[in-house]
Amino acid sequence: MNFGIYVEMQNPEQNNKPHAQVYQEIMEQIEHADKRGFSTFNTLEHHWFEEFSISANPMALYAAAAQRTKDIRFRTCSHVLPLHNPMVFAGQVAVTDILTEGRFEFAVGRGHAWVFPKASIPLEESRERFIESLEILEKALEEKEFSFQGKHFNVQNVKVVPRPTKKPRIFTGGASNHNYELAGKKGWGVLITPMLPLEHVMGQLDIYRKSCKEHGNTPDIVYVQAMYLDDDGERARKEAEPYILQFMKGNVSPMSDLPSKEELVNKDFGFYASGALESLAEIPYHKLLNDEYVWVGSPDEVKEKVKNVIEKCPDLSEIALLCSYAGIEHWKTIRTQDLFSQQIMPAFQKEKEKVLVP
Repeated sequence: MNFGIYVEMQNPEQNNKPHAQVYQEIMEQIEHADKRGFSTFNTLEHHWFEEFSISANPMALYAAAAQRTKDIRFRTCSHVLPLHNPMVFAGQVAVTDILTEGRFEFAVGRGHAWVFPKASIPLEESRERFIESLEILEKALEEKEFSFQGKHFNVQNVKVVPRPTKKPRIFTGGASNHNYELAGKKGWGVLITPMLPLEHVMGQLDIYRKSCKEHGNTPDIVYVQAMYLDDDGERARKEAEPYILQFMKGNVSPMSDLPSKEELVNKDFGFYASGALESLAEIPYHKLLNDEYVWVGSPDEVKEKVKNVIEKCPDLSEIALLCSYAGIEHWKTIRTQDLFSQQIMPAFQKEKEKVLVP
């Protein structure tokens, strides 16, 4: 079992830090995670909504962090393909692969409904742009020269340079069953992002496993889990409450910038009209803990939760830990990384060794 780190980079007004400070702390957390044996560092691509995220250029972050680390891999969860010119984006992927010495992988997605008005992209074009961009991206990473003719992009004899050292591993996820079918068909991994308890995505993971089997691919599941650790479990639960509640609030904060529900439904974004996202911010803290939207407690308490997820989720390859929240003191994030790597991670690494060694 591999364990990674996931950061959302929220920066709401009430918990605000200077943007440069946020990035400096993240860089130090990546260096620390590399030294502590975490397998990946993960963040998302997101623009314009500071309370949700200020992670506008994750590939630049990874290229910088790669110069200060040795082993940790970098994964974006995910790049919003309709925002990019795919021919240009492919070249940026290749550069990131080179500068990270092959330690870069990424997820792709259509993106949240709220990003498209800010990017001056009609909502109704987003799915078409995603499909075309994905096809172009795959061609660009696999073929030295390619052509493409579609509704939004028409190019002839494009040579994307530089070439990546290898085609980076691709992931997807989200709320759409189609994504899980597609991932199984193409042999991609899937990412289960916070805050979704495992029980909420079991059906989609079954769709993914079935699709993998039908197309001869091996499932690869990464589960992102929010967490807060302290030696004293009760103190952890008390300290974590404002950070966890703000995290939930930040994840739904851009909803206020969406068009009408009728327009969302008519333009293929019905999920955002359903009220499902807004309901997350209304979940009481005790329910977030009891239903394991977030793991908060001592290492011994959380160790059991890790074990349960591993047992319940076949084909799980990695658990990525969200342990940095808006406004949280930097040392508290480092403490959670330390406690997990020293008191939880070794138990599962030993179990793996026992299985592999006769």
